[in-house]
Amino acid sequence: MAGLTKGMIADVKKKKAISLPEDFFNNPELKGMRAAMVIYFERSGEIRLIPMMREGGARVRLEVEKVNPALMQTMTQLFKQHDLKVLFTTGFCFEENRCVYEVYFAADEIREKEPTIRETIESIPGLYDAEFELLEIGVEW
Repeated sequence: MAGLTKGMIADVKKKKAISLPEDFFNNPELKGMRAAMVIYFERSGEIRLIPMMREGGARVRLEVEKVNPALMQTMTQLFKQHDLKVLFTTGFCFEENRCVYEVYFAADEIREKEPTIRETIESIPGLYDAEFELLEIGVEW
């Protein structure tokens, strides 16, 4: 009987490369897949692999006064305006008035969109710091 998921235990200390199940590549939902976003969580050691239907992507890290509706509205407009497919978001507040918000997204023609995205990010009210990292196929850790 087929399940919803598949699992395996990998001895990652002996073999650092992990193979994906053949079903992954035969999945009709992933027919247009161009690549996969791999996200490594430094604190927990978790790794997520997210199929992408676009050719490139980016990570945006914002340090803001607080995650508020204006921030979320700006980011939502940014995603819509540039046809950015959000793959993963996370955030936490480590002080009363200091929060970190990270978002990974996929996009076609990301290099052409980069200047406008950076400009929009810099205009966010209450922004302390921002990082914009292009993620491209073939560029690894």
